[in-house]
Amino acid sequence: MQSAMASLKKLQAVAHDIAHHAQSSLSWIHPHLGEACAEAGVLDTSVELLMSSCPRGLAARKPLELALSSLREKFFEMLSTYGLSREDVRAVRLEFRFYARLATRRERQIYEEDQ
Repeated sequence: MQSAMASLKKLQAVAHDIAHHAQSSLSWIHPHLGEACAEAGVLDTSVELLMSSCPRGLAARKPLELALSSLREKFFEMLSTYGLSREDVRAVRLEFRFYARLATRRERQIYEEDQ
């Protein structure tokens, strides 16, 4: 029972670490995933990290695919660091939510000039 608890603690640590990395600028996820969500007109999406495809409903663009691939590899590195393997994980889903922000005065001015 103690080894099962140790594995659970390790999996929780990996989950925390990959979530922290994914939200950081080091992952390069946010600019590309945010743009894809904006294009699709959605504010939230989920990434199935063990799958090699872009989230459903989003356009597959090379920069986003590369960022997701890099994040996937980082996840596997983290597993290894904690003494775990790919076989220890059945699914990994990261949820992303982008909050709409108000346009700045300058952005509104540029928009109105273009109309």
